[in-house]
Amino acid sequence: MYVLIMMLFNFKTETFHPIMYFESPLPGNPDNLFRFRSKGHRTVGFKNREEALATIEPELVQRLEGHKIFKDLEGDLPWDGEGIPTDTQLRDKEWINNN
Repeated sequence: MYVLIMMLFNFKTETFHPIMYFESPLPGNPDNLFRFRSKGHRTVGFKNREEALATIEPELVQRLEGHKIFKDLEGDLPWDGEGIPTDTQLRDKEWINNN
């Protein structure tokens, strides 16, 4: 199973939260498009991005052993801190093959 790791930015508290997405095949199972659905984030955020990034390897990657892990950490996903940050991400086959 594929797992995608990204970063949330809570703009109300100005904290960073790593978030995990698990592969969830699309209906019809197209072979050129991958869908990922959020399945959990670090609820206690970090005041700086570097500290949040530093926790990904020891905490998330270790927990996800046996999964193919992709990281998309170029930017941050804005979040208002309200409720559960549910999200869906799509990646094409070219992105998967290049990462």
